[in-house]
Amino acid sequence: MIAKNRVLAAAATLAAVTTAAACSSSSAGSTGGTRASAPQTAKAASPTTQAAPAPNALSVTAHDSASAMSFDVSGSPRQGLVRITFTNAGKYAHEMGISMMKPGVTLAHLKTVVLGKNGDQKAQALLQNPDAEYPVPSILGPGRSEVDAAKLPAGHYVVICFLPGADGMPHVAMGMIDEFTVTAGRSTEQPPQTQGTVELSDKGITVPAGFGAGGTFEVKNTGSKPHDFSLAQLAGKTLPDLFQCVEGAFGKGTPIDKCPGTLAGGVNTLQPGESAYLTMTLPAGKYGYLSTEGDGADLQAGLVGTFSV
Repeated sequence: MIAKNRVLAAAATLAAVTTAAACSSSSAGSTGGTRASAPQTAKAASPTTQAAPAPNALSVTAHDSASAMSFDVSGSPRQGLVRITFTNAGKYAHEMGISMMKPGVTLAHLKTVVLGKNGDQKAQALLQNPDAEYPVPSILGPGRSEVDAAKLPAGHYVVICFLPGADGMPHVAMGMIDEFTVTAGRSTEQPPQTQGTVELSDKGITVPAGFGAGGTFEVKNTGSKPHDFSLAQLAGKTLPDLFQCVEGAFGKGTPIDKCPGTLAGGVNTLQPGESAYLTMTLPAGKYGYLSTEGDGADLQAGLVGTFSV
């Protein structure tokens, strides 16, 4: 259904397009302690009080205008469980597809290759594993945000949006490409407390009671095949109608924002036995969820459902 990690999928359509990208990075963390002296007649001292460790976090915010699009990327995460906040501050739907670049490859080099002639073939040589999928947040409609805690290996990543824009121009051609690094070292991030588990099996998706009320949920693939968990707010049509429209928009190079509904995030591909943690708050409405894996095979197998908020 919806192709994920489109770093290579649409590169061949971008020949001769120039682009600019904006990026920023920052990190925050602090530890501190206090030690109070005892009276002179005593030698004991109160124990050191230490602040909780800073989150192992990555923040990606999508911005757009009529003439340019960009990501604002911040954070210095370490390998392991990373708390990823994806925010769409624009007027159009956006994705944060990621791929790991090979050591020594720069964003400027990769950008030139992707936007150049035969970019599809040439970009493969610059990526660590072109077919790798990561359980980052799924496509978000305008004004939406979610937090996704997922495990990421150490490496230098490109983050990119290939959604079709006006006149068939992918968002990457308007500047929506950036980078971040996950460093080696032990992550202190712990799995969050949850309100239940979303189970992705090979035959269906089970959501816990009260899922529509929002909160934090573990999303776990209990099946034997890769699955994802995509959410959408419906607008007068069925969930299959919406995703068929989205798939058709990619094929035609037209904006998915014209489809009957709004994509509302979720978790990209999870391998068998893998988990991620989704934190969300959804506005009132009718919603659907499904796995888009297998070019429609998961949908036909029954990995689909609806709920209301």
